[in-house]
Amino acid sequence: MQVGVALEVHPVRRARDRHNDGMTSRETPAATGRRAELLEAAVEVVADLGLRGLTHRSVDARAGLPEGTCSAYFRSREALLIGLAEHVAASMSRDVDEMATLASTHADDTDALATEATDLLLRWLDRPQVVRTQGELSLEAVRRPELMKVFQNWRAGLDTLVAGISEAGGSPDSGIRASVAVAALEGVLGSATRMSEDKREDFVRAAVPMLVRGLHADR
Repeated sequence: MQVGVALEVHPVRRARDRHNDGMTSRETPAATGRRAELLEAAVEVVADLGLRGLTHRSVDARAGLPEGTCSAYFRSREALLIGLAEHVAASMSRDVDEMATLASTHADDTDALATEATDLLLRWLDRPQVVRTQGELSLEAVRRPELMKVFQNWRAGLDTLVAGISEAGGSPDSGIRASVAVAALEGVLGSATRMSEDKREDFVRAAVPMLVRGLHADR
């Protein structure tokens, strides 16, 4: 190797590093202890009752804690909503980061990428309450800029990862392909959550490879 000649960084690794650098200053630490317990209870409440059912009292009841506990940690319903959005986004972002690390080693292997993307969606479907809550919060975010900011950060990470995969596959328009693919993956995830459990896995295993192949330029 010649001194002074920079090694080319793999597109997916570059995308992952770019995302991680951007998240450093704004990423919310994972909730722990009683706060995490309350937020997990809030996930269950929203998944079962929707956002209309989310109150301090309903979270306390679901967590089996004395009334007033939730309001001691989240002083207003607004604070509870933002805390819940950050909790859900952080959970899903960790899964995306894990996939980014794996994808950086073989982003030009379509079959391997399809397997990892499929596993990611199936892992999320193993937690349907989180997926339903994320969907409820995403709709609410259209009306609440503070929630939109939380999910924009999460979505940016997914877009960055998918764009890196597309770039590694030789696509000249990786940005738009990534945006379309992420939107399609969200559609697959949403559709799967509405299916009976015996049909979800087959549907995801059929749909995701089609989307991954679409990320690579026609050859």
